[in-house]
Amino acid sequence: MFISHEFTPHEDHSATFAAIRGELRDAEGTSFTALLKDLKPDFGAVRRDIALGYLGLLWSCASTVWFVHQGLLGMAAGVIFGAASIGFWIAYVQLFIHEGAHANLAKDRKTSDLVCDLFVGWMIGTSVRKYRKVHFEHHRAFGTTQDAENTYFRPLDLAFIVKALTGWRVVEVLAARSRLTAPKAKTASEGVSRDRLVLVGGIAAHLAILAALFLAGGPVGGPAATLAWVVGVGVVFPFLGALRQLLEHRSLEARGRVDYREVDHGAYTRMFGKGPFARLFGAAGFNRHLLHHWEPSVSYTCFDELEDVFERVGMGPAMDARRTTYGAAFRALYNRK
Repeated sequence: MFISHEFTPHEDHSATFAAIRGELRDAEGTSFTALLKDLKPDFGAVRRDIALGYLGLLWSCASTVWFVHQGLLGMAAGVIFGAASIGFWIAYVQLFIHEGAHANLAKDRKTSDLVCDLFVGWMIGTSVRKYRKVHFEHHRAFGTTQDAENTYFRPLDLAFIVKALTGWRVVEVLAARSRLTAPKAKTASEGVSRDRLVLVGGIAAHLAILAALFLAGGPVGGPAATLAWVVGVGVVFPFLGALRQLLEHRSLEARGRVDYREVDHGAYTRMFGKGPFARLFGAAGFNRHLLHHWEPSVSYTCFDELEDVFERVGMGPAMDARRTTYGAAFRALYNRK
């Protein structure tokens, strides 16, 4: 049970958990921090989950190549199916850069950063060092006009979908993040070479994949196969990433006419369950993102145990108030005035 604090359904402590953390005890009086001491990351599970994303990408590419060899209808199906599946699996793998930002991909931070850059960051040409700056600002300024990860500022409507699908939302995000990732005078050389290496390596890897798909697709199907990768990376992946973040953090009390770049939105985070779709669309623990905002240092591989700890110290009602599904959240938020 918790001490000297009452919760309401509208108070999930996404941004203020640290203020009550020291008060929490279970029924036997054991402190919350003591209950966390046995929660250790399962790095084998991390490797397995990242490998699943790569297997999904290989399957998507192989399926695309098969489709484009089936004639004109097959080429059309290859582009549509390939782009959708490639974009989905890239969105899945990219969620692990978040674990990398918290150094939860390996036993030590240096190794975790290397793993993240080699197996995750290259896909978007962003080192974990650069992403960490943006993400830690998200934790610091969550729910305020200064939040760097602010897709949830926009209402979920047709305009949002069009912006996300055309890449305009990506431009907005990059512009908002540029002030955080630009090197400062005293630290301009720190990590810059690694950042550039990840960027250049990522471009080279994408070009190699495009060449492989073109050759595998043959003189007729090659262009369709490469188009599937381009659309998957450039359209489907950004759309899914933007939609996921909005569904996580957009409050039901938010209003479409309000500009949350000028007015604080407020911190709000949902829990989406543990079904197959939720685990894939919300990989790396994003399907239970509220737990992360309460205790950012704990690996997603410990979320089952962490959820039990939160139940023991009385946070169950707060979690229950935020439980939903991705479909239900979409329906509740779409065109909400």
